[in-house]
Amino acid sequence: MGKCERTSIRLKTRGFDIGSTQSCVTPVYLKGSIPEAMVLVKDLRENHNVFCSIVVYPVIPKGIILLRLIPTTSHTLEDVSLTLDAFDAIRERLDGGIYKRMSAGIKAS
Repeated sequence: MGKCERTSIRLKTRGFDIGSTQSCVTPVYLKGSIPEAMVLVKDLRENHNVFCSIVVYPVIPKGIILLRLIPTTSHTLEDVSLTLDAFDAIRERLDGGIYKRMSAGIKAS
């Protein structure tokens, strides 16, 4: 099993919505505002060393955060595990309202 497939399967197993994807780009759908998304992505990058692209309204419906992961051949299985753990952590912070409080000073459009 390749890293792309392993990442997708493990995200699904952990209860993440990844929609239906047939490529190495793995989408992860979360519920939240644009300011929450900004804080969340910064947390992923700065505290978990995970870089992913983010898509928000108006490209996707308001209230949805789409994170796009792209596992590559340079990533190790340990990298995949650390990424999955990071996603568990950010989901907990998002659901717990931490990102909402942290983003209170950011104006959403």
